[in-house]
Amino acid sequence: MSGRTDGQLPESLARPLGGSTYELTGMARGPWQPDAAHGGAPAALMVRAAEEHSDEGAMRLLSLSTTFYGPVMLGEIEIESEVLKPGGRQKVVSVKLRSGGRTAIEGRAILVRRGEVALPASVEEIETTLLSVDEAQPVDRGLWFPGDEVAFHRNAVTVRVLKGGPETVNHEGAAWFHLDCRVVPGEEITPAQRAASVADFGNGLAHPVPFGEYLFVNCDLNVSIFREPSGEWIGLDSRTDVDRNGSGLTVTGLHDTKGRFGAATQSLYVDRVQG
Repeated sequence: MSGRTDGQLPESLARPLGGSTYELTGMARGPWQPDAAHGGAPAALMVRAAEEHSDEGAMRLLSLSTTFYGPVMLGEIEIESEVLKPGGRQKVVSVKLRSGGRTAIEGRAILVRRGEVALPASVEEIETTLLSVDEAQPVDRGLWFPGDEVAFHRNAVTVRVLKGGPETVNHEGAAWFHLDCRVVPGEEITPAQRAASVADFGNGLAHPVPFGEYLFVNCDLNVSIFREPSGEWIGLDSRTDVDRNGSGLTVTGLHDTKGRFGAATQSLYVDRVQG
């Protein structure tokens, strides 16, 4: 089931404008303000920028660590990447996203060589602990994502819930996600882009304080992938813990239909909604 119900929707999260400049479409819109992006779209674009240094596919993304300085506004953005540490086995890449004349997100990616290593028999394969996609429940989009504006969380992804979600106050949550549009026109979505695009949903799946009464906004997003996911569905298994000091942490296991392939974390700013 696709979240795209309108044939006139933009086909991608962003359109290249030339060089390092892009236009974020309405498909990138987030839930917090109508002119700002969901974290998933910038994350996918920053992975894409890091992957441009993959030596024509000889290397793959191992991790992306990002810090958010402020909202990423829809419309024109600029993404710059630079190799900080070259190498054939490990490469470190700096990625910066500028929006509205300022740096909105700064990140650092690690790329590693693609290899084939013989491991001892004692090494266990990590099978998924999640129920299958077919056993998960389609979301009531009117309940989860009220409103009718084209947006990332409403139109760009299909969500099938196992536990938790915006309407459920709970420390834990789990769901399957499918990215329904391209990151940029004419390009296949890479496995790392697919994983990063939905990893930002963790604190929305698992929140021990209610939406509307509390803010629990993530200040960063850190994604680690010890193997590339296979298939088009990404499963998130998240837990969020908050403290009276006004902060919190979401830890998310990343799954495909074969098993767990990585993890994500989000550091949270927590406060009561004023007014």
